[in-house]
Amino acid sequence: MESTALSAGFRPLLNPKGYSFPRSCSERNSLSLVRCQSKEISCGLNKLKLEGSVRGLNSFKTNVFEQAHSVSGDCSYDDTTAAKTRSHVAEDKIGVLLLNLGGPETLNDVQPFLYNLFADPDIIRLPRPFQFLQGTIAKFISVVRAPKSKEGYAAIGGGSPLRKITDEQADAIQMALQAKNVAANVYVGMRYWYPFTEEAVQQIKKDKITRLVVLPLYPQYSISTTGSSVRVLQDLFRKDPYLAGVPVAIIQSWYQRRGYVNSMADLIEKELQIFSDPKEAMIFFSAHGVPVSYVENSGDPYQKQMEECIDLIMEELKARGVPNDHILAYQSRVGPVQWLKPYTDEVLVDLGKKGVKSLLAVPVSFVSEHIETLEEIDMEYRELALESGIENWGRVPALGLTESFITDLADAVIESLPSAKAIWNPSVVSEDSDSSDAFSYIVKMFFGSILAFALLLSPKMLLAFRNHLI
Repeated sequence: MESTALSAGFRPLLNPKGYSFPRSCSERNSLSLVRCQSKEISCGLNKLKLEGSVRGLNSFKTNVFEQAHSVSGDCSYDDTTAAKTRSHVAEDKIGVLLLNLGGPETLNDVQPFLYNLFADPDIIRLPRPFQFLQGTIAKFISVVRAPKSKEGYAAIGGGSPLRKITDEQADAIQMALQAKNVAANVYVGMRYWYPFTEEAVQQIKKDKITRLVVLPLYPQYSISTTGSSVRVLQDLFRKDPYLAGVPVAIIQSWYQRRGYVNSMADLIEKELQIFSDPKEAMIFFSAHGVPVSYVENSGDPYQKQMEECIDLIMEELKARGVPNDHILAYQSRVGPVQWLKPYTDEVLVDLGKKGVKSLLAVPVSFVSEHIETLEEIDMEYRELALESGIENWGRVPALGLTESFITDLADAVIESLPSAKAIWNPSVVSEDSDSSDAFSYIVKMFFGSILAFALLLSPKMLLAFRNHLI
């Protein structure tokens, strides 16, 4: 699954075959990484003074990334905002970095994509003594899951459409910014497949961007999505003197923006009309799940934000005279750990038993069509719903290139420009200083080797080797 454990982290971890080594731009010229057709900002660029004195890594993380203002639904692009923005446009070369998950473009890409996904320490969270096993475990899981995942991608045409759609969204946002007299280069950075975030950042540096807005294409914040991708940026920016001096604003979540809420309500209201009796259809919000431990142990706000998002959408629908009942469930869980409940598949069966006959599925955490919508919802869940007694099934499309949605994202970018901040951080603090203890290292290696050996000799891994999957 494209986000089958939807959690992200820093650079795609390399295995011996170099699954995640970024290709050069020349090798990927069939789909451009950056859209630079707009007029470049006329300027004699003034070098920005660094805001504040030299700060350490923790200050960099807090001020540049964690305190970059989220753009709330109450914000509006008024004259004051426009005036501030024009002052920045006059001085800066603006960049917008769209962050997304990425997905395999061919069936041959599926296993290395899964490797990158599970090699992320924010997806498979290992205790510190066993973190050196990350690659081994990722290899094992990717080999075991690849055959089933390939079936899913084959069913939707042989690969993920996520890159193509994200490129189209980038073009649309750039055009919307141009219409608002803001010239900007818009870049796409994927977490687990090409073009990787690292590629986009190198292009940003090459283009000499002097003010950057980071826009994750996840409406709700999660450690496993926005948080992971931001961690990539933190590491890249803190190691590069030029990048560390670039003012950055991150729109950490935007589910509460009025433009997003209205766009979702528009799509739902439209799709309800396919039912013979629209008022009888239950609105079934299906969101991507995260492990419960993220919320309970790590303070992930995803569940709270998702519930608030649903409340806002339903309030808007009720204000329009749409009285339908609704329910929220979570999909795409994987592994033995507990994920956020209720689970989508279990709720569908339960609704059928309760006599619900008409259901409108809403993929609320996705703004692009991909494996979770096209295969998991449209095929697996639809079939389960019909088998469970639900007679009428509908599905709201992902927002994609919806004009009101794109316009609102452009407004969010403009509103965030004044909040961009730059921090210089010359020091790099190692997180592995405790590894210097020799005895501790020996213990880690001993028990870790036993675990790795057990994984490699498991029946599924041996079968995978025998079937030439690796």
